[in-house]
Amino acid sequence: MSQDFQLAGFSFTRLPGAEVMNSPLNQEVEVNEYNFFLNLPKQLKNEKTVLINGLQYRLVTPIVDNDLNLGVDGKNLHLLGYRLTVLHQLANDWKILLSLNPTLSSTFNTSLEGDDFLMNGALLFIKEKSDRFSYGGGIAYLSSFGEPRFIPTLQLTLSSEKSKLYVLLPRRINYDHYFGKFTAGLKAEASGSRYNVNYTRTTALNDTELIDMLVYSRIVLGPSLKYRVGQFIELEASGGIAVARRMELQGDQIKDANYDTANGSFFSFGISIVPPQKIKR
Repeated sequence: MSQDFQLAGFSFTRLPGAEVMNSPLNQEVEVNEYNFFLNLPKQLKNEKTVLINGLQYRLVTPIVDNDLNLGVDGKNLHLLGYRLTVLHQLANDWKILLSLNPTLSSTFNTSLEGDDFLMNGALLFIKEKSDRFSYGGGIAYLSSFGEPRFIPTLQLTLSSEKSKLYVLLPRRINYDHYFGKFTAGLKAEASGSRYNVNYTRTTALNDTELIDMLVYSRIVLGPSLKYRVGQFIELEASGGIAVARRMELQGDQIKDANYDTANGSFFSFGISIVPPQKIKR
């Protein structure tokens, strides 16, 4: 686990302007995402259980060209979460992973209320066939695709001295190939949430509508490049295509306010702290 475990870090992802599909107003949406995280692992005295306490803050800022009826331009979407992960060794090379992730997902433009709160989590059973091959599956309750929902989850890890494939369907696929301090790879990752927003918008007919929730999600696909600086610091840059970009406005007065966005490019860079064992391959 220590070979690819990130203790802390920051990343920035930019999705340049792309057309809002089926919009008569020639609208375009661009999005900036800022992500901060901290993970603190601790092995218990029984040497079979690892606890990881994690904190995450993500800021999503959509910018809309010709935002006459969408009403999301300039909204700051905040996500603040705590994650407790328990990884426990069972008999016959099986492990159980339990993750609980209480989250505040909101614009925070009003006092805190129940709709700001989400409870994400996952339960997986993992079979460790060898040091280089494991597989498993379970169930997760996630908002990575916007609306919180139960999602069956499959996990696969396959590694060698020079490469590693990590699959956590349906949210993430990573392939890395190691060249000393450089790591080149490919990735596919989904990210999103449902945000409590509480604002009003004026429609094209001059009607006022109350927006209760905003659902945002996207999937990015493309190559990545990492570079190790010293023993602890890792730099990463990636780019490619962003697909399944979606924003949906929800409220009692709103019907059919699902704004899908055309596929477009993305680029991302980040810096993280990784345990020094990673260089010992």
